[in-house]
Amino acid sequence: MTGALFDHFLLLAAIVCAVSLVKQLREGSGIDRGYTVLVGAQLVAAVLAVDANRFFGVIALSAVVLTVILPAALEPLARQAFARGRLSWVEYLSRARALLMPGSGLDRQLPIIAGLGILGREGVDAALRHYRQLADASEDSSELALIHEQIISMFFHGERWAEGIAHYERRFQPGYAALRPNLALGLLRAYGEARHLERAAQLLRALEDGPVGSQARAVEILGQARLTFLAYAGAVGPVEELVRERRFADLGLSEATAALFKGIALQHAGATDEADATLAEVEALAGPKDQRVRVAAEGLRELLRDAQPADRGALEPELRSYVEIVAERLRALSSARALVQKRGSMRVSYGLIVGLSAVYGVGLLAGGGGMGLLELGALSEDLWRLAAVGEVGAGAQAWAGGWPRVFTSVWIHVDLVALLFNIYALWLAGQVVERLLGPARTLIVSLGSAVFGTAMSLLVLPAMWSAGDAAASLATVGATGANLMAVGAIVSALCLLWPRRTPAIPTRARRSMAVTLSLLLVASVLIDWPMLGTFGVSPVALLGAALFSVVFTVSLPTTLPTIADKVLVGVGAALLLANLGAFALAWGERPEDTLVAHRAQVCTVEGVELRVPMDFVLMAVERDVPFDVPLVGGLVDGLELRTGSLVQIAVLPMDADAELREGRPALFDTMDGLERELSVTAAGPVPDALVPFTEAGEGEGRSFELWRNGERVARVIEWPLARPEGPPVVVALIAAPGTNLNHAAELYAAILDDAAVSSSPEARSSCRVE
Repeated sequence: MTGALFDHFLLLAAIVCAVSLVKQLREGSGIDRGYTVLVGAQLVAAVLAVDANRFFGVIALSAVVLTVILPAALEPLARQAFARGRLSWVEYLSRARALLMPGSGLDRQLPIIAGLGILGREGVDAALRHYRQLADASEDSSELALIHEQIISMFFHGERWAEGIAHYERRFQPGYAALRPNLALGLLRAYGEARHLERAAQLLRALEDGPVGSQARAVEILGQARLTFLAYAGAVGPVEELVRERRFADLGLSEATAALFKGIALQHAGATDEADATLAEVEALAGPKDQRVRVAAEGLRELLRDAQPADRGALEPELRSYVEIVAERLRALSSARALVQKRGSMRVSYGLIVGLSAVYGVGLLAGGGGMGLLELGALSEDLWRLAAVGEVGAGAQAWAGGWPRVFTSVWIHVDLVALLFNIYALWLAGQVVERLLGPARTLIVSLGSAVFGTAMSLLVLPAMWSAGDAAASLATVGATGANLMAVGAIVSALCLLWPRRTPAIPTRARRSMAVTLSLLLVASVLIDWPMLGTFGVSPVALLGAALFSVVFTVSLPTTLPTIADKVLVGVGAALLLANLGAFALAWGERPEDTLVAHRAQVCTVEGVELRVPMDFVLMAVERDVPFDVPLVGGLVDGLELRTGSLVQIAVLPMDADAELREGRPALFDTMDGLERELSVTAAGPVPDALVPFTEAGEGEGRSFELWRNGERVARVIEWPLARPEGPPVVVALIAAPGTNLNHAAELYAAILDDAAVSSSPEARSSCRVE
């Protein structure tokens, strides 16, 4: 595994720890503080291990995998095992999870979970004995409440409804179940089986009026509770309507479960034959997770075969009125859920995430440094200028250098952290945007915002050039702009969270989502603020993306006529096709050839004129950098630096009495102490384009390999230039690692070849655009 790839895994591990830490602190997921502290320490260790000792990094990565990632994977597996009735597996998986999460306190839950394993192996009576023993030995009130809940669940599991109801009413206050949704669902069914519909109605009212009724995430549980009550009240119409229109999935129910509820409703309405026929369909509809549903259906059919149910009688007027109210509430709830699911299945959000990840993967596998980014479709100000003023000439070459890169650059990420950040932002914003506006408008607001922001920045760029360097820095667009998609989606989601746009969203859920999205937006702007000339995204592009998103989201109502929806689908499809065509054009050109022939920037450094692309930026001497060689005063390839590598062109003036010594780089003479840090050897083979600058003759072009602690860390090519008066000046091409010279060897060779002593040396280094 290469060092860069290993560092990517460490960063990913740190992000996993951060997400786990935020979840524990925000949701209070029943995890003790000891494990929270452990996850925090592993987050710090994973960050410190990046670019550090490999042994320490392996330990940090292994610890995160064992104590954070594996337990997170075991939790859904335990839930699936429970849903499939594999109760012994629930016990084994829970024990493994508790073992891997030291300090979490999950070991205290193991005796309760062990009862599920006993239930699966030995049956209800053995599980009851186990829980009663735990209750006799426990002195903790909260733990005792959990144990008695399990005892009640065991009675319900064995369909011993009367015993379960009696145990609940003996141990708990009447409103306790309203605070425990899963217990409430079981108790509702027990009241229905025992024909205590008045008690079931009281429990459902308490559930609706309690904390569960105000939680957006508890909508499915509330819907299931209403459906259970209606089924046992014999309300065939509302239940059959929900099954016929297949709205049961909006409540988190399977088709087999919905058929079971319909059969129960028919049974309690006195339609015995129809109930038996409906329950007979459950076997064919049941999936792997419907084992309990299958058993319940078969039990009801046996009851229907053994004896005719007694006459249920008519419901009391007050109860009948409440049944009608519950039916209307269920219809409204499931319709709202169906609208959300229909309008926003998250297909586009997930598609954008997959697309961004795929482009990042292609770039990672292809490599090539900064020039590799351009070949992938990154934006280059040089290529844009050439296409804008027509210097490259007519045809696909000029077109590919300009507008197509406006589309392709918004898909490109350079580092994993930025990719994961934007993926999370798109996913979170998509929960609001795509579920309310639908896939077409989600595609337009995300991808369209990014393209519009980039295009706006480029359109105002000529005016900024004429206004000066300070103004141009506001519009200069870096090589990539993938974060603009996230900015557009976040701003659109914030617009939709305005109470007038979506009054049905609960205030608490609205506030929580708005705060999170606002923080993401601020973080995105701060992270992507332009630095070092070509880094980041210009403020003009960020403003353009946000402006497009606001106008597009606010100008159209949430619900549109069918014809308008179709028009937007066509616009989204055209936008997507334009992106695919842009990639085809951009990938068909050779940007290095264009940059060799056309470089818009002329920089004067230490009296030497260098013609370079606009991605090159002036840098001062700096030793505290994440490279094995310091920054030397001169020019740095900003595009290469964006990929985490270093290529710099330094101008090294020689003293009057100094001379170039064989086997010693002039770089050592200009930076004190560097010779003590690095050792030097003659360089091996260099790229063909740079060979003339290393074999020009005695005392002229030279190349060296720089070593640190026995590891080759950099390569230096030195090209002396004679001055009319005084000692020569050396133009040094420095790459760390040395293989970076392969990324754009022809371009670097052209820069060295064009280097010339200025006729009017300036006192300070400066650059100008021609």
